[in-house]
Amino acid sequence: MKTDRRLVALRLLLGFYILLSLVLAALNQGTNEEIARKVAPWWHFSENELKTALILVCGYLTLSIKKKKGRITKQKANLAFLFATALCIHILLPLFTGNPELYFFAMPLPWTTLPLQAGFEQSSFFQSHQYTLGLDGIAWAIAFFWVYSACIAIGTILLGRRLHCSHLCLFNGFAAEVFDLAIPLFGKRKRPSAKMLKHLDWLRYLFLGIALLFTIFWLYPAKHLPSQSISVMRTLELIWYLGANLILAMGFWVASQPRRYCHLCPLGTVLALLAKLGGMRITTAKTSCIGCGACDRACPATISIMAMAREGKPVISDRCVGCGHCIDACPQKTLGYETGFLRWISKRFP
Repeated sequence: MKTDRRLVALRLLLGFYILLSLVLAALNQGTNEEIARKVAPWWHFSENELKTALILVCGYLTLSIKKKKGRITKQKANLAFLFATALCIHILLPLFTGNPELYFFAMPLPWTTLPLQAGFEQSSFFQSHQYTLGLDGIAWAIAFFWVYSACIAIGTILLGRRLHCSHLCLFNGFAAEVFDLAIPLFGKRKRPSAKMLKHLDWLRYLFLGIALLFTIFWLYPAKHLPSQSISVMRTLELIWYLGANLILAMGFWVASQPRRYCHLCPLGTVLALLAKLGGMRITTAKTSCIGCGACDRACPATISIMAMAREGKPVISDRCVGCGHCIDACPQKTLGYETGFLRWISKRFP
């Protein structure tokens, strides 16, 4: 069987992005200040201009391959929103504010506490940006973080996890969509066993607990501790960020599934609870299910959708990120995506 050159290009670009990100992150975050200063412009380029370009190019490649296999309505919307988000967060706002690291402030708690650290005069972010951004620039970035976080929280209750995890997330969400067909980089995608999924359920709350500990520390205890203790906590969190998040997520891209890290993401766990509060679900009774299993095969979060569809019951899962791949895959157009707010809108404006 002839190999699709577009898929080969996707895999090469994914491998290049992983390697470049790991090298630059290690040099920028894990070395001395002099090396970090020299690497910083390259790191900013990789996280801003390069990432935006990859979303555009790889998103196009993914859609061009998939359009021959069936509907791509939901995934096309995901990629369009992700590109618009990257254009805003990684290109336009950094140009407007002069802050090339603004993307850190577009990841709500509890995924990163950098916006909380930015308010401490003894923090590395404050020390390195007080002259380049000024006090007003730092204050603006922190205000942006809180407003953005509030919008994500309220928006998730109204619109479900699709809002952030499939439209706005520029960490794992973007990679899961634009590199969908290239993940895993090596080997074939396999469905995890029920035992493994159970272990992941326990592990996700461990991840959330650790992230909340860092959040609580920067919200209160850090204000009353000496700078040495703050430096130790910052180092521990840096190890946590690089090891348990960046390297782990990219490890999943290499050898597992595109959405595997989403199941462990501390922010994703919180958003899952908010989405449940808002009544997010996959509906399964629009037409009759024929039991083809296309929805289960398309789901990147390994959710058993067909079993519920056969009975016409809605799918409610903490793992669901609202990507809509199952909806696109269904040949009967049996599936749909809804929340309590979206149901209300559809009834009020049929």
